Amino acid sequence: MSTTATHPYKITLEEAGPARKRLVFMIPADVVSAKIEESLGTLRNQTVIPGFRKGKVPASLLERKFGSSVREETRNTLISEAWQAAIEEHELKALGEPEPVGDVDEVKVEDGKPFTFTLEVEVMPEFELPAFDNIKLTRPIVDVSNEHIEEEIERQKTRSGNLEPVEGTVSEGEFLVGPASVTLNGSDEIFYKTEQTRISVPAKDAGGQVLGMFLEDLGKTLASVSQGDEIKLNTVGSDEHEMKEVRGAKVEVTFNVVQAVRVVPLDEEALLQTFGLESVDILREQVKLALERRRDQDQAMVLRQQAIAAISDMVEMELPEKTSTNQAERDLQRMRTDLQSSGRFTEDEIESKVAEARSGSDEESHKRLKAFFILSKLAEHFHVTISEDEVNTKIAELAMQNGVRPDEMRNNLAKQGQLQQIQAVVREDKAANQLVAACTVTEMPLEEWQASQNGDASKKKTTKKKTAKKTASKKKTTKKKTTKKTTKKTTKKS
Repeated sequence: MSTTATHPYKITLEEAGPARKRLVFMIPADVVSAKIEESLGTLRNQTVIPGFRKGKVPASLLERKFGSSVREETRNTLISEAWQAAIEEHELKALGEPEPVGDVDEVKVEDGKPFTFTLEVEVMPEFELPAFDNIKLTRPIVDVSNEHIEEEIERQKTRSGNLEPVEGTVSEGEFLVGPASVTLNGSDEIFYKTEQTRISVPAKDAGGQVLGMFLEDLGKTLASVSQGDEIKLNTVGSDEHEMKEVRGAKVEVTFNVVQAVRVVPLDEEALLQTFGLESVDILREQVKLALERRRDQDQAMVLRQQAIAAISDMVEMELPEKTSTNQAERDLQRMRTDLQSSGRFTEDEIESKVAEARSGSDEESHKRLKAFFILSKLAEHFHVTISEDEVNTKIAELAMQNGVRPDEMRNNLAKQGQLQQIQAVVREDKAANQLVAACTVTEMPLEEWQASQNGDASKKKTTKKKTAKKTASKKKTTKKKTTKKTTKKTTKKS
């Protein structure tokens, strides 16, 4: 749908692929001439040339000295203004900045001649939302028991515990601390370097993350590591990585173990002092309230996920072929925020899960992208708006779940560039909550609900296995493998 044009440009809109538009612009000669004259007039009033009063420099002299830069500036201004006009006329919902077709530097503006250029841009997919009243959701019901309370107290003892050095080789749950550097594609030039990073040691048969990259064999690699060792980790950057230089690149991480540490859990008395509580009874009551609040948040999240999944199954849309860097980063930031909100994961566990998602399959990436488009459409459908108070409430919730003050959490989010993401999370959650309210919700005991989820997962795995058998030979020739190679050099202490 387009609106009535209120500008002098001729703009032709064409399809250029899935959720991608091509726009051909023709700017009339008189508009080009007027814009060049405007730029020269501004330059004339600002330029001081010996022998001429300010504002009285002849146009011919300005043309000789600054003609090339004036036309370049005019060209960029015309492109920018025409692009803004196209957004309004065709109500474009662009996913990123437009890309010129061809070399824009070869396109010149000339006085008295029309200016023609072409841009392409990815846009929000076009689709219709289905009726909501036929969607059935299930809320898992669970009561917070004494067992849950004791488990959470033990978790808090570990989370608030103290670090102590580890002698000899490290074990599951311990940490390696030291500097790390990254090189790409065998280059001697360091792509990234940090003076101190921390690696959480996973189980021997499990994977883990190092500098945001998930390594499936990390547990096996670190099984015999100790202080003083140098570790080299080799992998291939995910095609979904936020940094384009890393995508598909051969990545080598060199990590020097300066220190190996473990967490020593606090005892009950020390935990009471940490939380400023007077008795174990008060601690248990506080933990119970926190767990009930977390349960309610988990139930709301589960319903939102079910509702979005149901809409996703009912809606067909063309996804953009080229997921932008900003969108990939946004997906991972959203996941990080959800994990922080749950309050049940440490920072290392969160980063490991984010790293695993970063290196996940194209299918999972497409699911997250599709969910984003659905949530954006729902926010428009329900006319969702958010207030500063709602954003502050979300930040306070994150702070409480992570054991820090709200102002400290806000500062951390600001440093990481995540404040805008928090606003998006609040908006999307409000839209999803309104969707849930429009659906039919029934309740089910947690154990029964988990069994039903496991059954669905098994069905999906069986289907995938059958499909894999049919396409195995194709995958062997077309799928890019990720390889991980580790070398270890031990430096003995004198």
